Amino acid sequence: MLTLRLTLTAPPLALLLRLLLLCASAGIGLLLLTTLSYALEHPGHRAAALVRLLWCLVPLAVAAQLAAALGRTEPRPEVRSGLDAAGLGPARLPLLAARTTAAPGLAGSALVLLVTARGDIGGLVGSDGSVHGLTLPGAATGLPLPEQPLPAPAVVTLLSTVPLLTALAAAWGARSGAPTPAAGAAAEPGTPARSHRAQAGSGRTVAGRRDDCGPSCRAGLLWGAVLTAGGLLLAAYAPQVATATGTARLEGRAVRIGDLATSPLAAGWLLAAFGLVAAGPGLAALSGRLLGALRPGPVRLLAGRTLVREAPLLGRSLGALSAVAAALVALARARLTGDTGLAPGPLVGATATLTGCCVAGAVLAALTRARHARAPLGELLDRIGAPRRLGRAVTLLRAGVLWAVFTALATTAGVLTPLPPH
Repeated sequence: MLTLRLTLTAPPLALLLRLLLLCASAGIGLLLLTTLSYALEHPGHRAAALVRLLWCLVPLAVAAQLAAALGRTEPRPEVRSGLDAAGLGPARLPLLAARTTAAPGLAGSALVLLVTARGDIGGLVGSDGSVHGLTLPGAATGLPLPEQPLPAPAVVTLLSTVPLLTALAAAWGARSGAPTPAAGAAAEPGTPARSHRAQAGSGRTVAGRRDDCGPSCRAGLLWGAVLTAGGLLLAAYAPQVATATGTARLEGRAVRIGDLATSPLAAGWLLAAFGLVAAGPGLAALSGRLLGALRPGPVRLLAGRTLVREAPLLGRSLGALSAVAAALVALARARLTGDTGLAPGPLVGATATLTGCCVAGAVLAALTRARHARAPLGELLDRIGAPRRLGRAVTLLRAGVLWAVFTALATTAGVLTPLPPH
C-alpha cells in the first residue's frame, strides 16, 4: 500500500521517469526475445547469438542507470524525513525504492508477455502438462521479428531480467542517499545555534566533497581522455569487415549488421562512449574551476563553486548525453556528406531511441538532485538580502557553461568519429 501511495502521489518528473522505465523494459524485452529467436533459428551460429546478447547489455546498462537515478531522487527529501520519522530508516528505504522502481519494469515485461502470447495465455499449458511456445508478432508490429514459437520458460526468464536489474539499481541508488549538501537546509530560522551548527556541518561536508572530488575528477578526466582517444584511434585504424550478404548496403556492397557489430569499429565506438561518460565529472569540475579563476565577481564565484560541487552529481549523466549526441552528429554527418548509406533497421533504431530517452531521463533526475543540493545556497542568499537577479544570473551562467562545454565535446566527438568505409 505504501508503494502504491508513493507511486500515485509522485511528482511529474518521477512519473515521467517511471514511464520511461516501462517503455525501456518493453523495448529491452523485445530485444532479448529477438535474440532468443535468432539463437533458436540458427543453432550453429553461437558466436553471432552471443554478440547479439552482449549488445543487449547497452540498453540494459542505461536502464539501470535511469533506475539508480530514480532511486536517488525519489522519495523526495521531505518525504524521506517523514519516512524516517515513521520508522522507515536507511535499512528499509532501499527495499521501498526497489519495489517502486520494479513496478514499471514488471508492467513493461507483462505488456511484452501479453503481446507475445497474443491473448492465448490459457493455452500456454497443454492438457498433458507440456508448455507451449510463444510467438513474436513481427508482421503485426511491422518489426523484423520472426514468427517462430519460443519456449515459455525462457521467455519468462528473459523478461524478468529488466525488472530485477532495475530494482537492484534503484536499491543501490537509494542506499547512496540524498545529496549531502542539502542536509543543512533543514535548519530553522528561529534557532540560531542549531542553524549555525547545521551550516558549519554543511560547510564541512561541502568542503570534504570538494576535496574528495578533486583527485577523483582529475583521474576521471584523464582516464576519460585516454579511453576516448583510444576508442577513436581503434575505430579509425581497425580493419573493416564486409561480406556479400546482408540488409545494409554501402554503395553497392552489402555489409551485414552482425559483422559490423563484431568489428573493432563498434568496439572503438563503445570505448569512446565510455570515455565520454568517465570524463564528464572532470570536465564539469574543470569548467567550474576555470569559471572561478582570475579574480571572479560574485556571479562567477558562486557559479564556479556550485559547478565544482555538483560535478559528481551531473558529470556522468551529461557525459552519457554527450555520447548520444555525438552518435547523432556522426549519423547526420554520414547522411549529409554521403560517406555511407548504412541505414539501421527498426530494432537498431528502437534501441537507439530507448537509450537516448533513458539517458535524457537520467539527466533530468540528476538536475533535480542538483537543484535540491543547491537549496542551502538559495536560503543563504535570501537571508543576506541578495537580489533575485543574482541567483538567476548564477543559474544562467552555470547552465550556459555546461551547455557550451558538453555541446563542444559532443560535436567534436561526432565529427572525429570514424564511419564504415564506402
